[in-house]
Amino acid sequence: MAPATITGLLRCSVCAFQTANLSLSAEELSSLYGEKYFNGDEYANYLADRRVIEKSFQDRLKTLLKYTLDPQDKYLLEVGCAYGLFLNLARTHFQHVSGIDISSAAVNFARSDLHLDVHCGDLLSFNLPERIDVACLWDTIEHLSQPHLYIERLATVMPKGGIIAITTGDIGSMVARWRGKKWRQIHPPTHLQYFSKKNLSMLLERCGFVVRYAGSDGMYRSVESMSYIIFALKRRQAKIHDTLKRLRILNFDLYLNLRDIMFLIGEKRG
Repeated sequence: MAPATITGLLRCSVCAFQTANLSLSAEELSSLYGEKYFNGDEYANYLADRRVIEKSFQDRLKTLLKYTLDPQDKYLLEVGCAYGLFLNLARTHFQHVSGIDISSAAVNFARSDLHLDVHCGDLLSFNLPERIDVACLWDTIEHLSQPHLYIERLATVMPKGGIIAITTGDIGSMVARWRGKKWRQIHPPTHLQYFSKKNLSMLLERCGFVVRYAGSDGMYRSVESMSYIIFALKRRQAKIHDTLKRLRILNFDLYLNLRDIMFLIGEKRG
């Protein structure tokens, strides 16, 4: 069953892809993803949750490596690398890792603290290397104004057998259909695009990839972070979150997989 059109989103009548249909300038996008995005706006404190975030990245890396032949000989690029936490884990498995992100604060941390090869900018205007063997977009494609252009650009520098890995919300999932406009992934202007497994697979295939893996992606979350999102961000009741935090009853982690975050891996055709 195809997802219904959600109020405020435009839905393609052919493939059921949905979009917020917002046109944001480079300056507007950059302002959305400043330091506050990672500290108060979208996350309570991104780096304070580093241990938990890395646990999720370890799981993604484990899956990615199953589909990557001889990673020690491969160049990996992460689009939307943020603070570089995934790249820091992946660097021990790949010949070279690099990343790009529009958040200058995040990129500065990845460079100065983790000593990673990361760059501040937009992939579409970035001077890419001649060859990228593995490209990762972890929870990134939903933020892009024209996601198809990013996949097409990556495809131009990926050889036959190159791997692209993407995680994003699945608007075709049971949870998304049940929650409708209240689905937790719907929050423009930061989330602009809403794919299903079917239409994201169609996009990858149109850009020259064969989908090798299409699963759901669970995540470890700190209960403190979950409390902040529910009470401080969504319900505007920060005092409840502060009280729970003072009572020290939020100091543990949970693993959640609601089957509404998809994980696709595609392989470049010749």
